[in-house]
Amino acid sequence: MFDYLIIGAGVTGITLSKFLRKAGIDSVLVLEKEDRPGGLCRTEMINGHTLDIGGGHFFHTKHQEIFDYIFSFLPENEFNYFERVSKIRIGDVTIDYPIESNIWQMPIDDQIEYLISVVRNGEALGMGEPHNYEEWIRWKLGNKICDEYMIPYNEKLWGVSPSEMDVDWLYKIPRVNVDEVLRYCLERKQDVTKFPAHIHFYYPKKGGFESIIHAIARDEMVNIRLNEAVTKMFHTGISWIINDTYEARNVINTTPWNDLYEALGKPQEIEKDISKIRYNRIVVSLYEHAYEHDWHWRYVPDNAVVHHREFYIGNFAKDSRADGIYLETGTKRFDENTAEFEGKRPIANYETDAAYPIPVVGHTNAIHNILDYYEPMHLYGCGRWGQHEYQNADVSMYEALKFVKRLTGGEING
Repeated sequence: MFDYLIIGAGVTGITLSKFLRKAGIDSVLVLEKEDRPGGLCRTEMINGHTLDIGGGHFFHTKHQEIFDYIFSFLPENEFNYFERVSKIRIGDVTIDYPIESNIWQMPIDDQIEYLISVVRNGEALGMGEPHNYEEWIRWKLGNKICDEYMIPYNEKLWGVSPSEMDVDWLYKIPRVNVDEVLRYCLERKQDVTKFPAHIHFYYPKKGGFESIIHAIARDEMVNIRLNEAVTKMFHTGISWIINDTYEARNVINTTPWNDLYEALGKPQEIEKDISKIRYNRIVVSLYEHAYEHDWHWRYVPDNAVVHHREFYIGNFAKDSRADGIYLETGTKRFDENTAEFEGKRPIANYETDAAYPIPVVGHTNAIHNILDYYEPMHLYGCGRWGQHEYQNADVSMYEALKFVKRLTGGEING
C-alpha cells in the first residue's frame, strides 16, 4: 500500500511527489496516462523548431520558493532572461499590450473613441459591480475595449458565450485608472512598472519548456508509472483501490475532475457539480514564416481570424530556427483542412487534452463541493485541474508546495 498516489505527472504531480519525498514520505506513486511526464508543458523538436505543444509557457513567479525550486534543478544560467514584448492586433494596427495603456499607438480617430469609452466605464462612474462576465468587463474597461478586444478575444479563447462565464476569476484584470490612461495618451508612453502581468520572464536556453520538466522529474521517474490512465477507483472505507491494481491511503488528483468522474463510479451526490467543471481544448499549429521583429507573442481578437494568439518562437527559444511561428486556436474553430497563416499551411498540429479551466457560472462552488465531498475519504485536488483554477505552471508548483506544507506542518527538508 502506498501512502500517497498522485494522478497525473504534469508540473503539479511531479512537484507533489518531490516535496512529499523531501518531507520524508517515501511511499509515493504517480500515475500518468501519457508515455512521458509533463502534461501541458511538453515540447517537440520539429524540423529545427522548438514547439511547446501545450501552448505558450514562460517561467516567472512572484514566489521565491519556486525560483529556488526550479533553479536548484535547472540553474539560472541555463535560461535566457527576457523583457516581455507582447502585442495586440486591433483591426489593421498592432499595438503594445495592454490595450488601455497604449491607445496612443492607434490612429487619432480611434484614440478619441477609445478614450471617451474608457472615461465612461461603469467603475469610474461609481456604478455598482455587475455579476456576469460581459457586464463586468464593460463596467471595468468601457464598451469600446470590450467590443473590439476583450469580448471577441475571450470568446475565441474560451469557446463559450460570455453569458455563461462567472466574474470571480476577473481579479486578474487590474482597475483601469482613467487619469493614467489619459496621461499615457498625452505623453505617448506607458509605465511598464504597472504592467498587469509579468514584465520579464525566463525561457530555457535549450530544449523548450519541457527541459524544466526533465530537470525536476529526473529523480522522480522511479515513482512514475507511464501509460497508466486511471479508469477505475473506489474507496474501501480505509484506502483507495485504483485500476484494481494499486492501493493507497491518500490520493491527490491533478487532472480534470470531470475526466475522473466515470472512474469514480459517477456518484450522484456531485453530479450537478461535475457538470460545472468544464475546460476547453486548443490546437497548436507550427508554421514556417520569416519575421523581422522582436515580438514574443501577439493577441488576435478579430473573429474573422481563426486563431487567437501567435508565438514567434525564434525570439524566445534561441535553439530554434528563426522562422518558426506557432498559433493557438480553439478546437471549436479549428479546421485542419483549411488551416493557414499568411498563405502557408501548418507543418504540424497538436491538440491538447485540456487547455484552460472554463470559469462558467457556479464553477467555484462546484469545485469546493467536490473537494469537500472527497476530503473525508482522503482524496484531494491540487493544481490547475485539481483546484479547477486558471493557474500558470509556477502557481501550480506553488500550490503543490503549499499542499505538502499543510500535510507536514511546514517541515520540508532540502
